[in-house]
Amino acid sequence: MKKILYTSFIIFALYPFSSCKKSLDLVPQDQVSSATFWTSANDARLELNGCYTYFSVNNNFTTGYYYAYDDGGSDNAFAQYPWESNATSISAGNVDATLDQGYKTRYSFIRRFNYFLDNIDKAPMDATLKKRFIAEARVLRAYAYFELARIFGPVPLLKNSYVDPLTTAVAPTPEADVIAFVLSELQSAATDLPATYAGGINNETGRVTTGAAWAIIARVQLQYGKWADAVASSQKVMGMGYELFRKSTITADDMKDDYSSFVTFADDNDKQKFYKGLASYEQQFWAANEQSSKEIIMASQNVSNSSYEFGNGLRTLFPPSDLGGWSSITPTQELVDAYWDRSGNMFTPPTASARATTYNNGSPNAAYVSEFKNRDTRLYASILFPSSPWGAFNTGYAFTWGKGGNNNSKTGYNFRKLVDPAYTTADWDGAQDFAIIRYAEILLTYAEAKNELSGPDPSIYAALNDIRDRAGMPAVSQTLNNTKETLRDVIHNERRIELAAEGQRFFDIRRWNVAKDVMKNIYDITNNIVQERSWQSKFVLLPYPQSALDHNPKLKPAQTAKGY
Repeated sequence: MKKILYTSFIIFALYPFSSCKKSLDLVPQDQVSSATFWTSANDARLELNGCYTYFSVNNNFTTGYYYAYDDGGSDNAFAQYPWESNATSISAGNVDATLDQGYKTRYSFIRRFNYFLDNIDKAPMDATLKKRFIAEARVLRAYAYFELARIFGPVPLLKNSYVDPLTTAVAPTPEADVIAFVLSELQSAATDLPATYAGGINNETGRVTTGAAWAIIARVQLQYGKWADAVASSQKVMGMGYELFRKSTITADDMKDDYSSFVTFADDNDKQKFYKGLASYEQQFWAANEQSSKEIIMASQNVSNSSYEFGNGLRTLFPPSDLGGWSSITPTQELVDAYWDRSGNMFTPPTASARATTYNNGSPNAAYVSEFKNRDTRLYASILFPSSPWGAFNTGYAFTWGKGGNNNSKTGYNFRKLVDPAYTTADWDGAQDFAIIRYAEILLTYAEAKNELSGPDPSIYAALNDIRDRAGMPAVSQTLNNTKETLRDVIHNERRIELAAEGQRFFDIRRWNVAKDVMKNIYDITNNIVQERSWQSKFVLLPYPQSALDHNPKLKPAQTAKGY
């Protein structure tokens, strides 16, 4: 099967939502008159394909793999280059109307979605196909409005075509009303979407499915504390045939990194379990497994041989300089500390001063290495820490922190998660997709919503244990975590490490009302400050950009109400 490829007269764009090869034609909307364009089903298809570029990676740094920068605006990561994203300013507390966290770009796409929906009836085409095309566009528009609402709060709700989003002086609709519209649109559209696509023109594998629509619904409901609804929606997705990616067998290559200095194996079966868990978690993000995986529900796609245009940039943004990377987004010590111990319990880290001593000015001693012994398998699959191996990227490689060097981490750690070692030669040239929603998130959504709704029950443990088992980790202790409060802590931490670097932590700490507690100054391994951080309650929502305020004065009262 192939992914969807976009070609046009002047642009080439990427299509999301698939684990298969991309190949989809695109005509630039603004180049063709609506009076001469809507003449066939093919015209409608091309216009809809243009709508899918909402998830293109080259989209004002707001979507696609750039979601990883959202972790840099949380306590999970540090984004060291302010010219790459807003994450550096947001995490430091330098938040004002000079920032645009995707407001203008998203409204530009809403204009495109509305244009499509307002004009598709002009195209002579099969009624069933038209109905499905309309449903796809409604899902894309609803998702854009969801993102706007959870970032900015009240926003103008524009349902029909318009000329310029910055000159459309419409008063913002209350956030709750925007979300009601989003959920209504998604639920209605879901009934007109198939579970899968067979492939070929108009049915390219990877278009929006009913599963993707319901997965978005579950995410929206969780974001806004609609516990019962989130339980029901996630259960619906759980019954659609998705499952966690697992490697049933492991190869010699999967075991070539020696973890015996980090993990105490009880026996060979225990060793096999560890390596299988390591491979299963890490390799779910590799391009080679996209076609076979049943985990990815919604994804932004990338292609190789395109370098800075349409490749997956995490191959460049995550690794250290000695692997050709820029260390743009790097893990914080707080994220590293969040990974469980191998028994599945909270890890107790050493003090910052003790760690600085055992790190021994770049020559870590045995006491330092012990901090990383017998930890959650996902730590080894996700984080490069001093002395950790990564032979899949470079045979015999062990990470050494190049403190102070150009394009090196400021925290002392780098991400290896989400980087496909098949793409190591060219900057920005990874062909692997970026998962926007995967099945693990649905299990976590179910667990959190069900616990908040009615407290612990066997189905919650089962959902969490499915995730842990995939990584070779033990089940959650039902004895230690038998209250809503204790299980909530487990769920929150499980969500943090399972979804690390995928962009969810930014919103989680806001909806849980813990940002005030966790957005603290960050320090490196040697206990030197990396970034001073500041938090104000108004940062739960971000300000409208000044350009929008200048063109739409009706936004100003809402901006003031948000505290900006």
